Amino acid sequence: MTTHSPAVEQIAEAILAGTIFGYAGPRRGAAARAARVAGSALLFAAFAPALVHQLLRAGAARRRVHLRTRLELDRPVHEVFAFCRDFENFPRLIQSLHRVTDYQDGRSHWEVMSPGGEVLGWDAQVTKYVPNVVIAWRSVPGSVVDCNGLIRFAPIAKGGTVLRIQIQYDPRHTGLSDAVRALFDVSRKEQIEADLARANFYFTTHAPERELPVSGEDSGAPTLA
Repeated sequence: MTTHSPAVEQIAEAILAGTIFGYAGPRRGAAARAARVAGSALLFAAFAPALVHQLLRAGAARRRVHLRTRLELDRPVHEVFAFCRDFENFPRLIQSLHRVTDYQDGRSHWEVMSPGGEVLGWDAQVTKYVPNVVIAWRSVPGSVVDCNGLIRFAPIAKGGTVLRIQIQYDPRHTGLSDAVRALFDVSRKEQIEADLARANFYFTTHAPERELPVSGEDSGAPTLA
């Protein structure tokens, strides 16, 4: 049995469409109009798969985040760490996060809204935890989103804090609807960068939370170096 690759079929359809257009070009009447319709349909059939593939690639790229940034905050390290160690606080800063449930034992559940309005949820596990120094997390294997993050904390002059942040976010599937919407929306990376740029304003205009214990034994969070 002879099989043909999609590329060969697309070329054949495009050649046939060109032949039909050549036939219909100098002619008038119903037959010519029908030929032009048939030629247009063949051209669409020839190039639609490639266009869809490019749309999916471009839309998926707009949804991915590979971010490294540095922030300076006018709050002491212990206050900033107390805020960040409870992942449920993150949606206060990152608007694209719909909800985070922190079980306070190293496990958490994260939710975001897809471009099409669907809620995407996944579980994550803390992978590194040193009080007032570093915290990191990663989605569990098999999640609909491959996501990991890391925040390092360090004191700076006048009692402030510098954060060094790494975030990677990669949805495992992007459908055509989500791809098209993502192309016409602000990219996920740009959204997060804009939210983080407002972080210092948030910390300077909100009273610090009641401080929770940050040691591994008292908080239930894993102490991982």
